[in-house]
Amino acid sequence: MFRQEGTFVSIVNRIADMVILSVLWCVFSLPLVTVGASSAALYHTVVKVIRQDRGYAFSTFTASFRSNLRQALAPTLLYLSVFGALGAACLVFWEDTDSILASSYVMLSMILLLLFAAAFLHTFALIGRFRLTGRELFTVVVRLSFRHLFRNILLLCMLVFALEAALYYLPLLFILPSGFSFLCSLIQEPLFSRYIRFEDDWNTDVLHREDLPFSGKGADREDNP
Repeated sequence: MFRQEGTFVSIVNRIADMVILSVLWCVFSLPLVTVGASSAALYHTVVKVIRQDRGYAFSTFTASFRSNLRQALAPTLLYLSVFGALGAACLVFWEDTDSILASSYVMLSMILLLLFAAAFLHTFALIGRFRLTGRELFTVVVRLSFRHLFRNILLLCMLVFALEAALYYLPLLFILPSGFSFLCSLIQEPLFSRYIRFEDDWNTDVLHREDLPFSGKGADREDNP
């Protein structure tokens, strides 16, 4: 009886934490240039608080956001520029799909959009999860984006579904961001372990020397800025 009540309370607490994290992600992403840091903090907190049952949702998210903000700013601006340019190109040439050149450009733009969307998901999950140099981050993101086609397609399908669901029923934003990040972590954490050696106690991570063209060491993201 007590065990069942404890399990029920634990589930309720997890759901409450996921709602809190979803709201925090929405609020902290309102200045669009902070969506990267907010996504990094969301992934960090989902893995640590929801999956590993360590710490508190609000304090872990806000501390991670402050810690990630500087490193995430440049990639965020880059991705926003690329998404804006490719999206605008699709809209411009969409009206002229009778032209073979226009149709080809629309198709190419959509493929690039999907590729950069997958890279976006990997980039900010890595920023939230580990301390990596710019070169290390770029190398791991490129390899994750090109080497794991099936898993990237699965991540993109989940992303499209989440976006469609949010547009169809806006109140789902109270649970979708954290739920999406949780599902992504189930796919991404095993991938990360192929390139980055890390421990579940969040103390250290070491890049696999045999798998990358350089060696490096770092500490897993702590909650202190």
